[in-house]
Amino acid sequence: MITIILILSFTGFYLGYATTKRQKVPVHLYIENWCQQKSKAANSLGYVLLLFACSLTIYQFGWGSGIFTFTIILMTIASLIILLQPLHLMTYKTLSPTFVLIFLMEFLFF
Repeated sequence: MITIILILSFTGFYLGYATTKRQKVPVHLYIENWCQQKSKAANSLGYVLLLFACSLTIYQFGWGSGIFTFTIILMTIASLIILLQPLHLMTYKTLSPTFVLIFLMEFLFF
């Protein structure tokens, strides 16, 4: 469940990040072109994904700790996206093994 929350939070924030007009977002995940062309739809979809991730976190942990946990998850993911995207470190080759490793760790150790 945590992996799903992380993926939804990452996708939701990244959709919002890729629609920015202030800086040029490099095309590494191939979703950036769609986000630039249809920025309203991408922002709306990003907000829906973030809201769904928040509701899953609340369902998993309860009201107080769910909102607090979602805030920490969102701050961490947002910081990683803002720091690693300009360095061109976010590609399918780096994200796929990362999420697979997180998924395996969730089911092997928890």
